[in-house]
Amino acid sequence: MVEKIELSNGTIVDFDKKNPRTLFEIIISEILIPKYKESDDWNLAINIIIEETNQLIKKNNLSPDLKLGLLNQVEEHLDKDIEELTGVAKIEILFLNMDDYVEEIKIIMTAGLDKTELRNQMARLIQPLTVFELGELFIFLAKRTFLK
Repeated sequence: MVEKIELSNGTIVDFDKKNPRTLFEIIISEILIPKYKESDDWNLAINIIIEETNQLIKKNNLSPDLKLGLLNQVEEHLDKDIEELTGVAKIEILFLNMDDYVEEIKIIMTAGLDKTELRNQMARLIQPLTVFELGELFIFLAKRTFLK
């Protein structure tokens, strides 16, 4: 069943619960990319589309799983049009200071700390990151480690 839903920018979208891809594409093209272009702040742009999705879920009584689907769709775009938009690799979009994180991890790991202090230091380092960012950090580090 297709229903019409309205985004915060006034765009009316034909929404199919079984195939929400059209909704995701419109959110990405009309909200995420323009917000990122305007602010040059990836976290802000992602938070705005997550909040947009939260409002759609609440207003239209939709499944909360919609957010996960949207983030998966964003992931598909990161390697293509979003990377082209910014001129930088996906990981650099997500972490403007990725090298700082990697360097901090290296310092912590080589400091000779006991296990408890090592855990505490790492927890403090990654505490401000979102789950999405953590996933990208792990993927980045794994590729660096295993694909050398």
